[in-house]
Amino acid sequence: MSAIAPDAVVPTARKPSIFNDRRRLAIFLLGIGSGLPYAVVTGTLNAWFQAAHISTATIGVLAWSSLAYSFKFLWSPALHKTAMPMFKRFGLRRSWFFPLQALNALCFLGFSLLDPHTSLLAIAGVAVVAAILSATFDIVLDAWRIETARDQADVDALSTLYQAGYRSAAFIGGAGALILSDHIGWQPVLAILGVIMALALAGPIIAPEPPRPESAGAHVSALEAKHARPTLAQDYSVAWRNIVLAIVVLGWAWAFWTLGSFMIASLIHPDAGTAGAFTVSMGPLIVLATVFTPAFGALWLMRERAHPVTISMPAFPPKVQGVADAMFGAIIAPMLELISRLRWVSLLALGIILSYHFPHTVWGSFAYPFYMGNEHGALGHTQSEVAFASKMIGVLATIGGIALGGFLLRWMGRMPALTIACMVASAANLFFADLAIGAPMMNAFLGFTHLDFLFTPFGERGYSVAQLTFAIAGENITIGFASVVYIAYLTSIINPKFATVQAALLGSLTILIGQLGKPALGELIETQGFAYVFTVTAIIGVIPVILCGIEWWREWSKQRQEAASAAAPAE
Repeated sequence: MSAIAPDAVVPTARKPSIFNDRRRLAIFLLGIGSGLPYAVVTGTLNAWFQAAHISTATIGVLAWSSLAYSFKFLWSPALHKTAMPMFKRFGLRRSWFFPLQALNALCFLGFSLLDPHTSLLAIAGVAVVAAILSATFDIVLDAWRIETARDQADVDALSTLYQAGYRSAAFIGGAGALILSDHIGWQPVLAILGVIMALALAGPIIAPEPPRPESAGAHVSALEAKHARPTLAQDYSVAWRNIVLAIVVLGWAWAFWTLGSFMIASLIHPDAGTAGAFTVSMGPLIVLATVFTPAFGALWLMRERAHPVTISMPAFPPKVQGVADAMFGAIIAPMLELISRLRWVSLLALGIILSYHFPHTVWGSFAYPFYMGNEHGALGHTQSEVAFASKMIGVLATIGGIALGGFLLRWMGRMPALTIACMVASAANLFFADLAIGAPMMNAFLGFTHLDFLFTPFGERGYSVAQLTFAIAGENITIGFASVVYIAYLTSIINPKFATVQAALLGSLTILIGQLGKPALGELIETQGFAYVFTVTAIIGVIPVILCGIEWWREWSKQRQEAASAAAPAE
């Protein structure tokens, strides 16, 4: 047995980096594969439509193409232990990466071959497919990122590199596409984005398959071990679980069919019906089917547990019942646990969740038409100017708002910060209402501060670019602030044992109302103008402010009562 000399240099393992750990290079590239489709489907396509002079009402209808991102939690349980057919030899996770990303690259190339003037329905169809593929890719990527990590520090490192890739893709698909389209046109730009997506296939190629348990007794994957949680399924009869789940699934299927049918009909026959009338007549029913049906189902199960009602129905085959249980865990169980724990406060929480982000998310699809259009009070900026103001300075402003939100959250507490953030984020819509009527307030601000001198490189366009930049920066600061405190609020009401499914469900509900309202808002812009719409959305923001104020008062009263009880002398 040999000994090591005292003065010998013992080699140490190299610190993992993107250069010597293929997992880290892989997740950076996978982040690009995740972020680029989202940037294109939810933003870049709208800029393309605006450049092609597609009406704002039609752009609002097309916004429904991205609904898959809101409901991806529905099919996430099916991907947990299922490999992609024909690609199983690559492993459980890798079997999905390559085909999904390759198909999305083909979607981008498909966009480049279509003309919005003659093939709008085909573009919408490709966008729906791209959104579904991208949302599914995100589900698998989240699982791969957690399963492949070796420890918590590795989780943080992989998450950071994923964000770096995702944000890089957002910059490429946002600012990069806008600037380049000014010089070569949109269809070549979309083809280039498809090529970038194809080059990023190096990520799935070099990504290692996470280690899987091989011993007969190890039935729990690394992801399951990390996020193991109890379910409520065993607390309720199988028959009633299946009945409630079937009603909810039918309600959601009806809602998707109704939305899809209206979207297709609107694109084929633009004059056949109006989005406003559809929203007024069908919007409440869609919200009832997608939001309140699961809530009512949860209430019935709670009542049935307290007062059992025996019912008999044929048993499902084991595999079918397994799928039903997984869907129950993804859809009903999160709502069931939330209502059983919060009781009546869950209604207040649901109101806050549905309305909080509505004022500044409902008009997101119309940002490019407002910045670059020439009608209804739009501003008429070039794509390069918008790229600078929105995708460069705007991103920095969002980061600043996030930092401000973190500070105020610690300084004043969660509910005061949530209420104030909601108030200022809703009021920020008035920045754009001001621009739409000639910018009297912004002109006063620039006249007082003389900050427009920073924009002299833009020449005679410098003053108008300054107006746009400061309006976007002001709004993005408030959104960054509101996002931080809203996440803190969601975290406070989520049960850690149900963290994954409750976060997914509540996150979807957060943007649901805004998504449903976009077609009607597009129609309203065409009839009343941008200034009116921005003013109305700011006024609607009073609703979540009031709800947050009620919750703030409720928590404050509860704390006072607890403090008084603690201070009372024992009898």
